[in-house]
Amino acid sequence: MEIRTVNAGRGWQWIKQGAALFLKSPLQWVLFVSVLFVAIKVILLIPLFGLVVMLVLPVLLVGMMEGCRALEHGKPLAFGYLLSGFVRNTGALLTLGAISLTGNLLLLLVISVIGGEAIDAVFKFTAQQKVTPANVDDMRDAASKATLSILTGWALSIPLMMALWFAPLLAYFNNLKPGRAMLYSISACWRNLSAFLVYGVVLFAALMLVTPFAMAARTLDLGLWLLAPVVIPTIYAGYKDIFDIDAVAGSAPDHTSSA
Repeated sequence: MEIRTVNAGRGWQWIKQGAALFLKSPLQWVLFVSVLFVAIKVILLIPLFGLVVMLVLPVLLVGMMEGCRALEHGKPLAFGYLLSGFVRNTGALLTLGAISLTGNLLLLLVISVIGGEAIDAVFKFTAQQKVTPANVDDMRDAASKATLSILTGWALSIPLMMALWFAPLLAYFNNLKPGRAMLYSISACWRNLSAFLVYGVVLFAALMLVTPFAMAARTLDLGLWLLAPVVIPTIYAGYKDIFDIDAVAGSAPDHTSSA
């Protein structure tokens, strides 16, 4: 299967194409994401059910990608597309969800081992707002260790993110096994690193703009959810640009009756 190499400017084009797909059905996209946001928040309140959320995220993601494909073919966006991943290549998608879950748990473990106590100390100092000459050295040491642990976790998360970025779409649309899908995803991200850098910088800037709203709402991930209706279609745009979907996936299924 061919992996196309595109220029850096394509990263911006993915943003524009994703925004165009969003504007084809903005209200439905907002409803999609709002329902998922509320459902996931409720499920996370139930002990251990957060693990289930991580497992099914690739399934839900490809459902939204199928929704993007429907819009591209002139069909309306419908909630039924969210179920697409439950009727096709579900085992591979759940395996990718399990890999994502395991990888993220290992990353948290690494961060905790390197600087778990330091992170707790920084939060404690910040909450108490009692930085004095007597404890300023302790605060600096804790901040240094906390920063090191977070940067280490961030660096280790990059290969995992690259492996999983396109893997659910490759498993679903291109019928690849999870391991092969991850290898293709890593290769695609690496070969198009310049485009992803442009893409990432634009999304990071957008995230910084909405972060104050998330902080005001005391929901740290709210910024990501606010951007999700536009960001999700950009993933499809990038996939379409780098891989060939139409040669293997046929026409988009019709779920309009579920609208």
